[in-house]
Amino acid sequence: MSVISDPGRDGRLTWSKYAEHEARKELSAIAIKKCDAHLAAFSRCVREQNLLVVFNCREENRRMNECLHRFTNEAAFEEYKLRRGRELAAAPPAAP
Repeated sequence: MSVISDPGRDGRLTWSKYAEHEARKELSAIAIKKCDAHLAAFSRCVREQNLLVVFNCREENRRMNECLHRFTNEAAFEEYKLRRGRELAAAPPAAP
């Protein structure tokens, strides 16, 4: 069973550090899947350019970072946290 909120006074309104860390990891995995084409293009450029990667793969790197940022910025994380919190609240409690 995963803990999604702190047991403190405002526990039902805040997430524990562990739950937030796990949610960020989940969101990063989702972003990597959604940006797979950009990651593959950058990876291909890196293999082809070797030492000149810093100069010759800037465009691929920029596109990859823009794509990843679109899914992992603070606003996207807050939206994901709300959606994930609703999903966990709607799920039936796990049997001990």
